[in-house]
Amino acid sequence: MNDKDKNTNEPQEREDYMRKSTDNLGSPPERKEGLQEPRVKEMNKIKVGVAVFVVIVLIILVLGIAFDLFGLMN
Repeated sequence: MNDKDKNTNEPQEREDYMRKSTDNLGSPPERKEGLQEPRVKEMNKIKVGVAVFVVIVLIILVLGIAFDLFGLMN
């Protein structure tokens, strides 16, 4: 007998629970805890530095091969 009453009240209990849980959500906190996304401005400096380094290495390699600085052309 109690099981029947319990089953009829269950949808109402679910609705009350969902209403209470959604009311308590509110807005997310301003300061996020845990992992954060990297700052894009700092990453651009690293990318530019790596690109300049790669270009300088390529120039040295091309000039070294062109002027036979590595002894490749005998």
